[in-house]
Amino acid sequence: MEKLDDPQQIAQLDPQGMLQVEEAFYTQLVQAREIAQSVDLSKISGKKYAGVVFTGMGGSGFAGDIIKSLIEHSVHIFTESVKGYRLPGYVNKDWLVVAVSYSGNTQETVACIEQAVKLGATILAVTSGGRLAQIAQDHDCAVIKVPSGFQPRGAIGFLFLPTLLALKKLGIVHMDLVDINEGLDAVKNLSARLSRKVPTGKNFAKQLACAIGDRLPVIYGTQGYLRCIAYRWKCEINENAKTPCFWAHFPELNHNETVGWERLASVTRNFVLIILREQDEPPSIKTRIDTTISLIRENLGQVIEVPVEGRSLFCRAVTALYLGDIASVYLALLSGVDPTPVEKIEKLKQELAKLDQS
Repeated sequence: MEKLDDPQQIAQLDPQGMLQVEEAFYTQLVQAREIAQSVDLSKISGKKYAGVVFTGMGGSGFAGDIIKSLIEHSVHIFTESVKGYRLPGYVNKDWLVVAVSYSGNTQETVACIEQAVKLGATILAVTSGGRLAQIAQDHDCAVIKVPSGFQPRGAIGFLFLPTLLALKKLGIVHMDLVDINEGLDAVKNLSARLSRKVPTGKNFAKQLACAIGDRLPVIYGTQGYLRCIAYRWKCEINENAKTPCFWAHFPELNHNETVGWERLASVTRNFVLIILREQDEPPSIKTRIDTTISLIRENLGQVIEVPVEGRSLFCRAVTALYLGDIASVYLALLSGVDPTPVEKIEKLKQELAKLDQS
């Protein structure tokens, strides 16, 4: 706990400044909104699309996940998020393919964009450069160019907000700008409450990190955007804190995982369950969560219910996202881990690169 309140220890453990990136999330969102205002969409505007497919992996791919979760119940065309090398067979020339790769060199995303070119689909590339930017230039595609120099997971504001606002400009998304402004203001206020300067006793993100400690975290969300946010928490804990983490969502988990807590209590009592909750949960979801907690609590080390803040869907999503992101960095620092490097992922990429050379 003392480690999280010691600026010198934080500086030593975080030499590449991942915590600083998280603390500047509000500034990143403001800059991302400015990027959206300057994007040229003339090449892809004025069309009626049969659907939108987002393609991307890891931190880049989450941009498509969060946008899809925010718009899927309000748009009148099909939306899909692809995590792999191939586009679905139903994607054709009438679709908009949104390819998101921060580096521009993600193998899976490049493969999908090459398929999109062959299909004659309309393409919107979101990247800082690399192969994706080159393909977009070669085929006269629209591009959202974002700043380089970040880890993809640390650039999520740059990746998802301009893309969301671009879809709004295209008439695909109907989202009130008041909701965007509410979300940014809420992130600004939340970041002040969760910064390194705020001691652990008053800092909920630091408290979450301490509650997890050396226990295995499990994150539960609910159908919709909190399903997506729970997955983001899982991924951020994996990448920043180098810690195993699992996730699931209501109501699906009640049809399988709930009974999985009956055995191995000697193991699972070293787990901490974190549940993302809304104040206005439907009675069916509230009953599911409350009952599930009562059924499985004795097999867990701790259950933490995290309230989601905000009036609008967008505000709730960005604040819940931000809380998980910065808490995962605090968990890394608490554990004596540098949150920035992802060495195992880089080694895997090196092995995959050899396939292109053979």
